[in-house]
Amino acid sequence: MDYKQIIDKLVRELSYRVGIPNVNNKEHQSIMSEILSEWGEYDAKQRIFEFLTEKDDGDGIDPDTEVTYKNKDGDVRKTTYANAIKNDKESPQYKAADALRNKPKGEDGAPITQGSALKSKSYQQKVKQEKEIQKKLEDEESGKSSDDKIIKVKSNEDVKIEVENIQSDLQQKRDMGTAGAGGPVASQGESRYCNTMNTLNESDFKEKNKEKIAERQKGFDRKKTAAEVRTAEAIGLDPNSDEFNNYLATREEFAQQELDRIKNIDNSVFYLKGKKGFNGKDDPYLEWMRASYDGTLATRKILDEDTNMDMSKPNTTIQSETEIDDEVESKISKRLEIAKKNNNQEDIDYYNNELKSFQKFRKYHDTYTVGQDSEGRMCVVSISNKKGDDLRDPQNNTTPAKRFNIIKERFGEEVAKSVVKSIDNGIELVSDVKKASVKATNLIDIDKNIIKVCELPQMKKYIDTLDGNKAFVKYVEDKGKSYSSLSTEEKLKLMQEHSNFLLANGKNPAFEPYGKIMTKVGEFTQTKKFQQENPSIDFESSSIKKCITIKQNEKDAVKSSHNKVVEDIKGADEKLGFPKDGKNGPHTQGYIGTVMDAMHFDSYIDGGDGKMIVQMGIRGAQPQDIRGCLGEKSGFNGDLSTTEGREALKKHLRERCKVDSKSGAIIITNENGSTEICEDTWRTAGTSQKVASHFGKDMRDCISSKVDNRRATPSK
Repeated sequence: MDYKQIIDKLVRELSYRVGIPNVNNKEHQSIMSEILSEWGEYDAKQRIFEFLTEKDDGDGIDPDTEVTYKNKDGDVRKTTYANAIKNDKESPQYKAADALRNKPKGEDGAPITQGSALKSKSYQQKVKQEKEIQKKLEDEESGKSSDDKIIKVKSNEDVKIEVENIQSDLQQKRDMGTAGAGGPVASQGESRYCNTMNTLNESDFKEKNKEKIAERQKGFDRKKTAAEVRTAEAIGLDPNSDEFNNYLATREEFAQQELDRIKNIDNSVFYLKGKKGFNGKDDPYLEWMRASYDGTLATRKILDEDTNMDMSKPNTTIQSETEIDDEVESKISKRLEIAKKNNNQEDIDYYNNELKSFQKFRKYHDTYTVGQDSEGRMCVVSISNKKGDDLRDPQNNTTPAKRFNIIKERFGEEVAKSVVKSIDNGIELVSDVKKASVKATNLIDIDKNIIKVCELPQMKKYIDTLDGNKAFVKYVEDKGKSYSSLSTEEKLKLMQEHSNFLLANGKNPAFEPYGKIMTKVGEFTQTKKFQQENPSIDFESSSIKKCITIKQNEKDAVKSSHNKVVEDIKGADEKLGFPKDGKNGPHTQGYIGTVMDAMHFDSYIDGGDGKMIVQMGIRGAQPQDIRGCLGEKSGFNGDLSTTEGREALKKHLRERCKVDSKSGAIIITNENGSTEICEDTWRTAGTSQKVASHFGKDMRDCISSKVDNRRATPSK
């Protein structure tokens, strides 16, 4: 393919990913770089970016180049060139980057001519490696017959370089708050976990920072927190021992260095507000970094002892994204094709298993490690990352409407009409609750009590959202009014008027601000603390009571609709004569199945040992742990080492588990009493609706015990 064809294809792909492409936009350039790397067009990538940097009047500096500047308070700060150059031209970071661009110097100190690229050693090495990969492929291809040219495969070392470069690009994005599926905070936690997996040398870190660690260790000679005690239990140490204090001190030094790093990046995810980042708060970030340290040590131990990955060979841990996973899956598939072509049955079996496992676990893994087995074959182990070592983090998050639809699909045609109707009503209720809140808001009398509440500091950000609604401001100004001169009373009444106008014209007013303002009034005014702090407000007024009702209806919608569906499912089975001999009817079994799917229980029962790690803080569980605990806690006596035994366990759980309609817990009763298998919590959280599925208490205790015992006794 010539460069014109590559550029045409590149622009089409860029348009698909970003909409209207702008090749001078730094973020778009970053995406172009990713695309070209995905295609293996490394030579084209270098030439295209040389052209772009020349065109940019000398702005050919490696985006990762460090820029040092002083902020408005005179503090010395550091950021990357890519971040600095995006700022306002009067900002100190832009000026520092501009000076670097206009007066670049090579690594020998000599000036670089205008229009050439200032590249770091790491960047030069990266380009060199990528070109070498491409040359190897071209050289290998030129010496093969037409039949042999059908399959192109990179070496394991080349794959490592490629995934490292992809992860490096991802880490930059995560630092700036560009999120994956879990949101900016969790994505950053996963990103730093990957970086720690790929870069941490524990002994070197301890040696380099031994004085700082020794000083920190003094502070841990105290009573330990519950979380610290759990950590000690997980690694088999006495919580009050010097050895454990040293572990905590080392972890804390690591976490603090990570915190310092992110703080030195302007506009990073650390400073982003709300759900977009860490809100500039140290403690939440430190918690994630401690989890990165704990998780890395635990994961490495599992990879070394309980998988077929040879940890003495190069390996890389990478975050999961659809495009990246597609590429890795393709590499495994190509190796399988070669094995088939060579009629190598051992490799055929090996890569069939690799491909099957990757396809299975990519559906929900967060990260994964790419390496080699003892024979030098490509090896991938999937990882599901959770922060808490208490095993309380959700294993699945979804919305009520999605879960209801899954339940409906699970039942198929053999389901009572009453259950279908109940589910449909539930979907309608949870889908329309915000619209109902907006409509109810429009009926509230804007009296002095509502106005007083809306003028309090707690309500400022919600009123600000109204002020920032361009459509609303335009509506007001089109009526010949000056928005800036409106009183709170006028704003609220005009908000109701505009909302009714939109509804009358077939449009749905946004919940924020048209419904949320009164919902928040209802949330605040029902608390005793708020009432005590604001004695001049009549909390018994009809307007305030209506706001409280709106909030309560919104809060109860999810839970009440779920309870109704569960009760109707039980009722449908009762009409069929179930439970019968202690076994559930078809409707209840179908419902239990959806929860088991959400928790990935079927997947773990089927297998995946050595190919999937559920990393929860310092505790790394494997399918065998979860499978074993499900068998033990449910009173199942079959042989879990066989396919038949595992299928029998799945059937046993569907037939014997019960649903607590009030709590959502899935429980099972046997001769040992009742056991909580998992929690399935349906709730309204802020303005969102959630269904969060967790391990039940008894499962948490069992899994923790199995993980800790195995860690104390290596399997090989």
